[in-house]
Amino acid sequence: MAEPKGAVYLRAGGAEQFRKDTAKRFARRVNKTLLKIDDALPRYAAIPRDERSLRTQALLALVALCDHWLRDKQTKIDQHESFRAAAVQDLHEAAVAELRGLQNWAKAKTAIRKLIPKGSLKGHGAAPIRLMQQENWLEVLDTHHRRGQELKKHFLMWEASGQSCSFWEYLEKLDPVSKKELAEVSVRYVDDLIYRALFEVTFDNGLMRSRMSPVVQNMILSRFPRATVFANADEKLLDTSTWPSNALRGVSTGWAAFVLSPQEVLYAGMHVSGLFHHSSFLCGAPVLASGMLRVENGRIRGIHEKNGHYRSQDIHLMTFLKLLQRKLPGTDWHDVEYITFGGTPMTVGQKLNLPRRPAVPSRANRGQLSSAVASQQPVQQGNVRNLINRFNRG
Repeated sequence: MAEPKGAVYLRAGGAEQFRKDTAKRFARRVNKTLLKIDDALPRYAAIPRDERSLRTQALLALVALCDHWLRDKQTKIDQHESFRAAAVQDLHEAAVAELRGLQNWAKAKTAIRKLIPKGSLKGHGAAPIRLMQQENWLEVLDTHHRRGQELKKHFLMWEASGQSCSFWEYLEKLDPVSKKELAEVSVRYVDDLIYRALFEVTFDNGLMRSRMSPVVQNMILSRFPRATVFANADEKLLDTSTWPSNALRGVSTGWAAFVLSPQEVLYAGMHVSGLFHHSSFLCGAPVLASGMLRVENGRIRGIHEKNGHYRSQDIHLMTFLKLLQRKLPGTDWHDVEYITFGGTPMTVGQKLNLPRRPAVPSRANRGQLSSAVASQQPVQQGNVRNLINRFNRG
């Protein structure tokens, strides 16, 4: 397959070529989006080839910038009045192609197999991985990814029926009502790796950041045009305060589902029963940990062990907590709520058996000054006043 025409813009020196191809003769460049592209291209070319995560983020930014420029100039493009459009479209095509080259699903599955060979139970840094519960394996094998727990019920009925047809043929012969009920719990898998990157959570100066929001996730699930999704997917401090949280009994908002991949990449999004579950992020692949988290303005506020598809155990969640300790320095873990799968509340500090920070005594509790020191105060103030008066008289 031939290399996209705009691939030259992504290489060393490509920024100069892009400026040349989009420059008006004797005119100063003023378009803000083009200036951002000018700045982003050399920074992308300087990223080492093995820094896959950084390259992915840079390419996502370039795609978003190209989408923004093309959308703003759509009228001129339709009327064939924009000489720059061809170069911007070529760059957009090349960036998308390079993203797919980095992150297509087939290569991702191959990478997982290499990372976790058959018989291995270790992930990044020899941390133990967690496979999906066996009852959910049917969900992965099903082309419609209908939820595992419902498929298991039908699987047991198929076994008991003694029918000679395959399980999948058996499902096709179900009565219309049962087929409809099963279709209503089809879990969406994020097999588009470009969209998956939008669910990624990054860490910056002790804060958590993401491009994901309920608006962006609903657009992805509703199959909005890619340009529309990226136009709304600005990176900002993660805040789950208003996120629907129907996965937790008695809780309506404030929590997000998360999984930690074997490569220690954290993904978070809305848990939507029957539609978007912990299995959605990595299409049922193994994880280091999974559960629920609560974040306010970039600061971690709570962690819940709730995760039905994987049922991460204590050893897996400890891997996640230790990663947070490394990524979020300065956090007082005794102020972060931790709730077990059974609903027992505690703090992360208690979970990790961390010592409490020494309390800073308030001014009200420091007591009064000793009489000797207190008696000196008026004298010192009086001396200062005398010196000022003498200076003024002189």
